[in-house]
Amino acid sequence: MKTVINNFAKRGIYSIICLIMFAPLTLTWGSNKNLSNSTLKIFVEYRLAKDHLLNDNNIAVDITGDKITLSGNEETIYEKNQAAQETRDVAENYQVINNIKVTSPYIPDSVIVKNVQRRIFSNVFYSVFDWVTVNYKDGIVTLKGWVHLPWYKSQFQKEAEKVVGVKSVNNELQNTFGPGNIGIRAARLIYNDPMFEGMEYDSDPPIHIIVNNGTVLLEGSVLSEAQSGWASNLVRYYTGAITIKDNLNVLKN
Repeated sequence: MKTVINNFAKRGIYSIICLIMFAPLTLTWGSNKNLSNSTLKIFVEYRLAKDHLLNDNNIAVDITGDKITLSGNEETIYEKNQAAQETRDVAENYQVINNIKVTSPYIPDSVIVKNVQRRIFSNVFYSVFDWVTVNYKDGIVTLKGWVHLPWYKSQFQKEAEKVVGVKSVNNELQNTFGPGNIGIRAARLIYNDPMFEGMEYDSDPPIHIIVNNGTVLLEGSVLSEAQSGWASNLVRYYTGAITIKDNLNVLKN
């Protein structure tokens, strides 16, 4: 008799584990409208906890009618938005109201700027054909510059949203829609030259080539006036570019 009871207990535990593991799949395949509010709340909270968004009860989930309201605190905009998205994935038939606040400890402006730059520059898509500048004031990060593919604009914004201390992102990045033949030729000339060879693989290459409405912009930072002048001459005399703007910053020793 004792053995039979133990077997039933084991089966019960196994069933609970399976319910937890496959609950998200069940919600995807079936209609979650048939679930009670308390059950749906468990599923949402499980999904948030699984993705490390729900920690120490920092998010409250309230379900009323066909609305799910999220309230509480997260450290980043990205986590706030992700919490709402994960909830929508679980409860696709419900309206999600995201009242989560972005809160963080005091961090100096200069540190926030560096952290945003580090995330964007280390993004695998950031290249010599993109140029992003970062400004920060009163919790708002402003991104300016150029990207050579339209969807990079949102890609780099997400990187900024992952930084603690950023409350909002003002995305003013412009699309160049590719470097074209002139931009590619300029990049080859510069980074095949012994003065810059191999530097294109740096997280933030010294020279960025932006082709905007027929004008070639050279952006970045170099070590000397000689490097700046040489890069500019390579583009001016060997690419066929009509207008060149050398905006390279010469670093002071």
